[in-house]
Amino acid sequence: MKSIIKIVTVLALLAGVAAGVALWHGHRTGSTVKVGEAQINDIRDMVKLCTLEIVDEVALKDSINGKWLFAKSRITGRVCFDLERLEFKQRGDTLVVVLPPETVEVRESTATGSYEVIDSWDDTLLGLGKMTSREENALRRRQARRYEAMVYSRGYVRRARVSAVATLTGLLSLMPFPVEVTDPWPEGARLLNPPR
Repeated sequence: MKSIIKIVTVLALLAGVAAGVALWHGHRTGSTVKVGEAQINDIRDMVKLCTLEIVDEVALKDSINGKWLFAKSRITGRVCFDLERLEFKQRGDTLVVVLPPETVEVRESTATGSYEVIDSWDDTLLGLGKMTSREENALRRRQARRYEAMVYSRGYVRRARVSAVATLTGLLSLMPFPVEVTDPWPEGARLLNPPR
């Protein structure tokens, strides 16, 4: 048994030496691997101020084409502000900063176990239809849109805007001149300009 362990150890050492020699020889003769220039495609998230994170368990009960679905799902979302869209105005010696419209992002969580179908049924005359994946996905997208509207009705956006004003006021208070952060849409910009 000890002789087998010694043989395996010697073979492993020889394999390691052979690999080292091959790498050294390849390095000396030049490698065919080329490294390209690094490129940044998008840095938009770096200039966003997110003041509210949402994680919620919700029930989905909805129908499409006479077929019903009852499921539970975990919703994640956030309310953010694009700092590139801040507006600046001068009023006397004070810089007035105007908070931009909010961006509400609502998604179904991708964590394991975050979506579970509890029941599905068909209310049509024969009741033999089975819900397709396309129909189920349409119901899930509809739920996300409804939840986004609920984010406004529950006052989450109002709270996020208040928090954004407080955060920006704190950050900009370090300026050597007076700064005032204003919010023209305290209830949410989307309520004044709903999507079509």
